[in-house]
Amino acid sequence: MLKPVTLVLEIRLRQAWRSARSVGGLWLIGLPLAVVFYLSLLSTLARQPVEIITALGLLPPLLIHFRRNDLFFLEKQGFPLRLVLFTEYALLSLLLVVPVALLSGHYSSIGYCLAGALAIAFLPQRGRRGSGARPWGLSFVPQQAFEWRSAIRRYGWLFLLFYLPGLGLATYTGAPLLSVVLFAAMLPDVYSDCEPKELMEPFFSRPGGLWRKLGLHAGLLLAGLMPLAMLFFIFSPEVWYLMPLALLAALLYQAFAILYKYAYYYPGRRKVHNGITAGLFALGLIVPFLAPACLVYLAVLFRKAKNTVELLNG
Repeated sequence: MLKPVTLVLEIRLRQAWRSARSVGGLWLIGLPLAVVFYLSLLSTLARQPVEIITALGLLPPLLIHFRRNDLFFLEKQGFPLRLVLFTEYALLSLLLVVPVALLSGHYSSIGYCLAGALAIAFLPQRGRRGSGARPWGLSFVPQQAFEWRSAIRRYGWLFLLFYLPGLGLATYTGAPLLSVVLFAAMLPDVYSDCEPKELMEPFFSRPGGLWRKLGLHAGLLLAGLMPLAMLFFIFSPEVWYLMPLALLAALLYQAFAILYKYAYYYPGRRKVHNGITAGLFALGLIVPFLAPACLVYLAVLFRKAKNTVELLNG
């Protein structure tokens, strides 16, 4: 029973190693910053109650569970699916929770995370193969924003899972901010699928198409997050400036996702793999002295994306 589990874990380690190698020299910058961020996070969490430690420890497995598309493959290959999922989720959450427990003495959070990982492993997935769910009605989303139509059909209920606590717990300063951050974290996935060349023509057949694309999607994102922002301003006016900063970070992250797609687009491409680069860009947004580098990178991506669409139209 344990042999298939160890085989899957070995595959995951090899995948992680390949991803790490693909970054190349960026690790010289990214790894020290990641270590500093990780140690700072541990120090902060060590002062939090058990509930917060457990919730943050289970957040990565929860995000992964509802976004993964390999469950059918694992079942078809005969792996003990729930045991594999539990093992992966438990190890992932314990990477954060065990050091925090050693620093804070909240050892009960380890048990809670193991129980939570087991529960997540048995959660159903919307949209798995064989599902007969009807597509959502999305008339409120413009046809030009087809990326959002596709993302809502795939992850709409997950967006709600991130969004609704920010509304319901808006009296707590961190709740709307956390909802904005979690919502923004999904943006690279929203723009990872590449559309056919024909769908690009409404935006890029005229000069300034890339700006129109960025403007439309920025407007949609702000409109969607505005209820969270308004409640934050009402209940947390003493730290009002945090919400504009969070919204600005979300807009920059969205711009990165859009520009990255078109910078590396070619006819027939179905998906861009932006995961590691998106993670480094998000880290740059979090660390203040790296923010200028993010802006420079956006300018580079914009020029590459502009050249790409001009070549496609030429």
